[in-house]
Amino acid sequence: MTTTYTGPGIYWGIGGEYGPFEEQKTGEWAGWPDFGQVLRYFRRKANMSPKELREIYGRSTTSDRSPLSDRQLRRMENENQVPVDIDKRKLIARLLKIPPMLFGLAVLESVTLKPHPEAAGSSIATGQSTLRKVIVDTTKYESNIRTFLNLHYTSQAQSVFSEMNADILDLESLESQTRGDLQYHIRELLLSYHLLVAKVVLDRREFSLSHYYANQAVRVAKATKDTDLIATALYTRAGTYLWWGMFGTLAKGVFQVQTDKINKAIRDFEDAKKAAENTGKCIHPQLAGFINMALSRAYIVRSLDRGEKVPALTITMLDNAEEHIGRQSIDDLYTRHLVTGSGVSFMREYYHNDRAVAFNSAKMTVSALKELKTIGDLHEGTIGKDLTRSQIWLDIVAANTFMGLEQFEESAQRAKRVLFASRDIKSLTSLTNLVDIHGRLRRSPYKNEASVKELGDMIHEAITNRIQQDEEQLVMERDY
Repeated sequence: MTTTYTGPGIYWGIGGEYGPFEEQKTGEWAGWPDFGQVLRYFRRKANMSPKELREIYGRSTTSDRSPLSDRQLRRMENENQVPVDIDKRKLIARLLKIPPMLFGLAVLESVTLKPHPEAAGSSIATGQSTLRKVIVDTTKYESNIRTFLNLHYTSQAQSVFSEMNADILDLESLESQTRGDLQYHIRELLLSYHLLVAKVVLDRREFSLSHYYANQAVRVAKATKDTDLIATALYTRAGTYLWWGMFGTLAKGVFQVQTDKINKAIRDFEDAKKAAENTGKCIHPQLAGFINMALSRAYIVRSLDRGEKVPALTITMLDNAEEHIGRQSIDDLYTRHLVTGSGVSFMREYYHNDRAVAFNSAKMTVSALKELKTIGDLHEGTIGKDLTRSQIWLDIVAANTFMGLEQFEESAQRAKRVLFASRDIKSLTSLTNLVDIHGRLRRSPYKNEASVKELGDMIHEAITNRIQQDEEQLVMERDY
């Protein structure tokens, strides 16, 4: 994964194949790419150290075959003091396989790309003797996705669904017009949108639509050939399958497992873990932690649905995930979303929370309660107290844990707390989890207690309000 370029992007070559490189503003080379940046880019692409280049270049250009000095090379790369002599410049281009057009050995022309261009006049003939300067302003999309991510993790991004789709259409248009480095940059942005929208519609229980966007994420990620991004996309699609398989079907107010979806989730989780194997690298450690926790739960759910014992391997996977806590932390929300598939870091609170979830699934409620107590004992909530969605999920886990311990009053109270907190995020998934909890309370010895009826009335009111809000939103969108 590359570092996201900020500001209007200036890429070079057909379709923006190379870059981004800054444009020289003064002198006889004004309008051309910064040749020093070009040199450094291709040296790194060739996996050539500064020392190696200094030695090879020196053997060909100095009378005593002595290496170029370190200071001279630094000036070339950092201060754009690339040799003016045409033969020396051609030598550097040949050594590093720099296209001559990027090194001032061509004619320069400028092209500005826009989403959805008109067919007429959109094509310009180019060749090795011509350098195309391609200008694309992606700042709008970079700014928007950061806003949408923040909305999703602190409140809800459902209200900006149409805006996200409009941006996706723009980026898909730009993707089809570009190549190389610029195309990678566009695809990275496009992937970030698909990953987020898959989560947003999953929260609305639109499982088929979430699957569509997750599939698109996998397509885009595979096109980048970036193992980090491929692993994240597979992990996201696996998450859709897992939630679909666990929470997609309600019968008499209780969730029913769909084994076919669970099997697909397991396949994608396993493929995500293997994504980097052929390159000899490893996926990001925090993503590995997330995958181990989710995969363990998928195995547990499938085994119990088959009437089998919980495999010992699942507990081992939970234990092994601990080694990934907090490793290679990513402060930037956008980058964390792309590399780990999550808006929160894989920290100790998250680890113990997901252990509680897995133990609840395995009907090991005493173990789940221990995990919740561990979370309570931690002084700093590194999941982030401002992340409403994460806090709500903690209470859902707690409600399920107390249900398993037959502490029905406490389970009902936690469920009520979720209802109050969920008003801001409009999460249909959270609401449906509460329907499941209430359905199980109605089947318990506690079924005739006033708090169960009160919870049922509150859920009914929340669902009614949700339906009314959705209808009003549809009217607004139609009128607009």
